[in-house]
Amino acid sequence: MHRSNALYSVVLLLLLLTFTHCTTSRQRLLKQQYKEIYVEEFKLIYFQKLLQAGFNNAEEVNSLIAFDKSGFTEPVLSSEDYQLIERMVQADQQQMRADSVARIGRVAEGAEGKQVFSYMLQKLEGKWLDSPAKERYKLSYFRHMATP
Repeated sequence: MHRSNALYSVVLLLLLLTFTHCTTSRQRLLKQQYKEIYVEEFKLIYFQKLLQAGFNNAEEVNSLIAFDKSGFTEPVLSSEDYQLIERMVQADQQQMRADSVARIGRVAEGAEGKQVFSYMLQKLEGKWLDSPAKERYKLSYFRHMATP
């Protein structure tokens, strides 16, 4: 009888450890998915705002953005995230203007002016945007949604 109780206890312990491990693995996967969603949404909003700023908030650009269905349908970013993105885009917009002015008379005719797509591509190719996005994720309410 004592041997049966010991075997029962060992089996119960193994089952408990298995279920705990599965739950922990699922939680980790869920947290990673939420982080990826957040970072991608942050980068997408940055891209959209930079595109609008680069083309001086042109109606055509706004129409394209409104038509596009990229991004997460539920709110992911906070108002503080949007404010940070706006500040980043304002700095980028000033840089694009400065670059544009610096090009006057220094490049071939027809190549003067803002180079919005080149600038955006350069900004988005680097991994620098991941850093503020991940920092903001650590502070976000969205992060806690992944915790059951």
